[in-house]
Amino acid sequence: PFAVPPRGIAAIPGDRCLPGSCSSRMPRCTGLQVRASQAVHRRFYSVFAAWGRLLSRRPWLIILVSLCAAVLASTKLLLSFGGDGLPYQSNGDKLWVPEDAEASKDQESFDAAFNPTGAFTRQNFVYFLATSGGTVLTAPILQEVYRFRELARRNLTATDICDGGCSPLTPSAVGYSEVCDRAAGDASSELSQCLTYGSAFPLFEDGSGNVVLDLTDAEILEMVESGTGVAGSLYPPGGNVTFDVRRVFGGLEYDGAGKLVSAKAVKLGLPLEGYKSSVDAVKDQLEAATAWEDQLNLLVGEEWTSDPPLSRGSAYGDDIAVEWESPLVDAYPNTAGAIERELSGNISGDVIKINIGFILIGAYALAVFFKFDPRRSRSALAIAGLVSCALSVGVAYGFTTLIGYEVNPVVTVLPFILLGIGVDDMFVLEQALSATDKTAPPAERMAACMGSAGVSITVTSLTDLVAFALGSTSSLPALAAFCCFATIGITADYLLQISFFAGWMALDAHREAAGKPDCCPCCGPLDPSVESGCCGCFANSCAAVKAPEEGLLRSVLRRHYAPALARKPVQVAVVVCMAVWAAVCGWQASKLSVDFEYRWFVGDDAVLQRTFDVEDEYFGGLPLDVNLVTPSSAAFDYSAVSSQLLLEQLAVAAETDPWVDTSSLVSFQRALLAWAWAAKGSASLESAAGGPPSSLADAFLPPADYYSWLYEFVTASEGGAFARDVLWVDAAAPGQGLSAARLRATQLPLTEAADEIDAMDSLRASVASVPIEGAYAYGFQYLYYEQYKVIQREMLTNLGLAIAAVFVIVLLILAELRTTLLVMLCVLLTDVSILGVMQMWGLTIDSVSVVNLVLAIGLAVDYSAHVAHAFVIAKGTHTERMQSAVSEMGTAVIHGAFSTFLAVLVLSASQSYIFRVFFKQFFSISVFGVAHGLLLLPVLLVLVGPPEMPSDGDAEEPKGGYPPAVPDVPEAQASARVAPGLPAQKA
Repeated sequence: PFAVPPRGIAAIPGDRCLPGSCSSRMPRCTGLQVRASQAVHRRFYSVFAAWGRLLSRRPWLIILVSLCAAVLASTKLLLSFGGDGLPYQSNGDKLWVPEDAEASKDQESFDAAFNPTGAFTRQNFVYFLATSGGTVLTAPILQEVYRFRELARRNLTATDICDGGCSPLTPSAVGYSEVCDRAAGDASSELSQCLTYGSAFPLFEDGSGNVVLDLTDAEILEMVESGTGVAGSLYPPGGNVTFDVRRVFGGLEYDGAGKLVSAKAVKLGLPLEGYKSSVDAVKDQLEAATAWEDQLNLLVGEEWTSDPPLSRGSAYGDDIAVEWESPLVDAYPNTAGAIERELSGNISGDVIKINIGFILIGAYALAVFFKFDPRRSRSALAIAGLVSCALSVGVAYGFTTLIGYEVNPVVTVLPFILLGIGVDDMFVLEQALSATDKTAPPAERMAACMGSAGVSITVTSLTDLVAFALGSTSSLPALAAFCCFATIGITADYLLQISFFAGWMALDAHREAAGKPDCCPCCGPLDPSVESGCCGCFANSCAAVKAPEEGLLRSVLRRHYAPALARKPVQVAVVVCMAVWAAVCGWQASKLSVDFEYRWFVGDDAVLQRTFDVEDEYFGGLPLDVNLVTPSSAAFDYSAVSSQLLLEQLAVAAETDPWVDTSSLVSFQRALLAWAWAAKGSASLESAAGGPPSSLADAFLPPADYYSWLYEFVTASEGGAFARDVLWVDAAAPGQGLSAARLRATQLPLTEAADEIDAMDSLRASVASVPIEGAYAYGFQYLYYEQYKVIQREMLTNLGLAIAAVFVIVLLILAELRTTLLVMLCVLLTDVSILGVMQMWGLTIDSVSVVNLVLAIGLAVDYSAHVAHAFVIAKGTHTERMQSAVSEMGTAVIHGAFSTFLAVLVLSASQSYIFRVFFKQFFSISVFGVAHGLLLLPVLLVLVGPPEMPSDGDAEEPKGGYPPAVPDVPEAQASARVAPGLPAQKA
């Protein structure tokens, strides 16, 4: 029942038109679809049968050629061992931010204007909590934090960077002043020039750079509550410049009167300069910054860095010169490279689980291929199949990186996918070989095997390949890169299965024909009296445990499971239960939300999770900074009265935006007008109607004096806080105007992805409502909001394209519309089940889960297409063909799904978010894919499946017309006729 025989091979007598399948009118109804289906299946059979015969004649040649090709394609992977490894990308901006995102374009524009060097800041924070659990707003606590700050800034140095081996840094001893973040254009290495944002101590500076902490608790509370610090020049009484204490003090507590009484945490920022243009151009600086950060972690404690540490220096090395311990405070660092370090360590820590998974798959494959009959056993063939899977993994990593792609954290699950798909194909091919006539010559057995199974694995491999190939067009870089790796890996897996593994199958068929034992094919034939035993040893001692000739699982499917599915009550129960389950999962899937947090990529037991807990508990509700950027003077004349009016309209639009903190708006234009009103006098200003203004609200700067007064303002102490909000074309010639300017504000604290998307879109709309060409709203967090915004669209687009492509492929290869529709229904229901279980299991829609959803399309087809193809080409009634298809292909489907399930089971205890999500979704794919492919699909094929495909002799109408139709007979009588190899059923 595997395949339609090619032209010239006689059909089974009496199979031309069976009651209950095509009806007595079937020969007269043979139309275009049936003829096309016959032609497709005949062609596929002929091609793969010819390939099977070639395999039988030239197995060693095909094995060697395929092996050499695979090794050649894996060259870059092989060369990476013992070297620098494969190119790896773990930068979140380059993985999770859509390539065509509006925020990415705005970031480029913003950096070009306000960050022309292209440098970013390596943010390093250390959070301090009082060991007593009390307030940190006391002099002893703040003095202890300050002591840590000075140790880090003045005494902490790094001397070596360690990655496999330690090498000296350039310069030899890197201190904070060499790597700290500075104002743009500042190339000095003076500690005083290092920026101090993200820290509480500017609040306590006296204006000369000295930090004053000899204060009473009441004085500290007053300064923190008012936001006006020690220096009157920095924070003038009654002025509009205050210190935002919420950003550096966490867990603020107030009494009933609204007066500040305590704070639970204080934050210390130690920002470093990032790389500017390319990593290669600033390798020394990047290594120096990384090493100093590692020393910062070591200063807090060795548990906060890798084992072994990434650096050597004053806090760790041969000569430890800097140590810090405190009985008053506990420190929790979060450095710029912490997540990348933890992610790398997380994956490395799961290598053992990965290896265990591989061992489980290998052991299961060996157990399935092994038989107590030493001639029929194929354990050596299982090893060849596993080698084939390993080669496909090598090609996926080696060839894909060779053409320019980088490995990323999501790609780490690829070996499981390729191994699962490869082992599934192994089972299908081996099952097809076992089903052939064992007395036939090896060449004919290979022809029959490849002719039947070749189509099945072509359908599944091609659908997997196309699903991932379409996914590679995604705008999400992590998803696109993963799909490229998967596309190449699946292509390699398919080609190696039909060449390398099939070549070993041909050798095994020759071994079996010669009567040689499985474990020693080079030995002579076994004595004909040996019917059982392990490798011919303990001859005939295992007769009691010998499985049936056809295999135990296949026997159970044929004798019990398939006949049970033929019963009407069972069919009704299956359809009803599946419909109810689909409805429940659809309801649950409708509640799925979009979410993404970087901390998910850090192991649950990682020490960094403690820092995340501190951030979430004490600093989680902070507002987010946004910039309202306006273009250069060439596009927007700031000096014109109409332009000044538009700047005020932009400020009002931001203030009235529902997601913006109204009191947070910082407008250089408003501050400039207030300064000019006081410094230049109202008589020197203009009104919109002309003449002196009656109030500040009606005042505008004279266009002729605008740029000179603006320059005077931002260079004076009153306007120094706005100096970074206006960028001059040439500061030496203010009259040339501005290259860009910005207004600043903060958006309300948000926790839900939907709110974050709405806030971003709302502020963009507010800016667009003011007719300033080229103005835009930008906040660094928008890069991640963009992912939330497009992830659902990406999911639906990729799933839709994959389903459409899979439908076309399955239709072309099965060449039967009704069966194709049933297969696609099972695929859709499988995806609905997976989405529903995601919600029940607490998962969200993010880049990692979308990767697995695309994968589900291909794998769900695997579980259904084998059964559907076997049904289409089988002979008999609908019931007989269903039983034949389930009996023949169910074994391979179950073995493939179960072996994959065993492999991912070990990932359930993984500390890696990626692996845990992979386990949960792959578990769902395996369970629901098999449930729909081996439970629902067989029932649907019996109920509404296509009629039997006519035999070759019926493909064309013979001369003289069709013979008389076979009279209709009762269904019970028709069911007594069975397909070859199936037991008769009682009428």
